[in-house]
Amino acid sequence: MQRWMAAAATTALILASGSAFAQSISDSSAPVDISADEQENINSQCRTIFRGNVEMLQDKSRLRANVVNAYSTRKPGAQAGSNACGEVDHVTAEGDVYFVNQDQTVRGDSAVFTYANDTIVISGNVIVVRGLDVARGDRMTVNTKTNDVKLESNAKGRGKVGRVRSVIYPEKSQTPAPANR
Repeated sequence: MQRWMAAAATTALILASGSAFAQSISDSSAPVDISADEQENINSQCRTIFRGNVEMLQDKSRLRANVVNAYSTRKPGAQAGSNACGEVDHVTAEGDVYFVNQDQTVRGDSAVFTYANDTIVISGNVIVVRGLDVARGDRMTVNTKTNDVKLESNAKGRGKVGRVRSVIYPEKSQTPAPANR
């Protein structure tokens, strides 16, 4: 679970025409605190399901969703049972996915983090907010190793409702303008 929160933290900063992606990673060695209405372990599938008002906390990051599934790899040659599952392979979050850290928020209908290719895909009514800056789209793909981000929409063509849209407020200069003489 630690890798999920660290990776989820990197998804959140999408600014400046959708191309600048700053890194704001939680301490991935910090403990992960998960609460939910229920938890189910299906060892035969190497799957853990958290259902109902799921909240995952790590360092200064919070992930909320209706359901979170953690899928682990099966250990080579292991028989079915509690010790047959290894490391987490991928995690899915479904329903009212909401990620918050001290710098930004990301909202979507679902999210999938796949460790093998260090990719997070957030889908469905994606909204990213940092300060006054806002970006919207249907699907956001983030490579957590390179911090490459792609925000997409199903709507195509000028004037179409639902296209990718960003509203960016330039930073104000910290130095006062020189006086006119």
